[in-house]
Amino acid sequence: MSGFWDDVNAQSVASAKSGFPQFEIGENEAFIDQVIQKKSQAGSKMLEIFFKKKDGAEIRHYIVEGEWKLSKLKQLYESFNIPFGNQEIGTTWLRKTGIVVCKEGKPREGKVYPEVSYLKALSGNEQGFSQQGQDIEHPAFTDDIPF
Repeated sequence: MSGFWDDVNAQSVASAKSGFPQFEIGENEAFIDQVIQKKSQAGSKMLEIFFKKKDGAEIRHYIVEGEWKLSKLKQLYESFNIPFGNQEIGTTWLRKTGIVVCKEGKPREGKVYPEVSYLKALSGNEQGFSQQGQDIEHPAFTDDIPF
């Protein structure tokens, strides 16, 4: 019977990776892994978008009902090569690739984690993970909106 400690020794622990993969401050090539329609803590309708990198790092982005909703949707559509107005979040949005630009978030528990600042398209419209829509080219949206 094998036990929990069977593969644990000084060398295996020393060579183990420290920490978990995460998004870096600045530009990160990523794909849309999941999109959930839900309500915010304040009760507003919103989309919770999970972006993922090849190394498994994941970050969430929120588009909440309100003043910036359409601007943020436009930025997402342009940056991830999604046709304007497409609402098929469970099918055609998944695996679309773009750039997630991160900034330093508010400190939590003494550590600063990255948070999404804005989204932009890959240069040359390279859709590394995308399986659909490679022939549509949209300009990059690069304004840093403070939210």
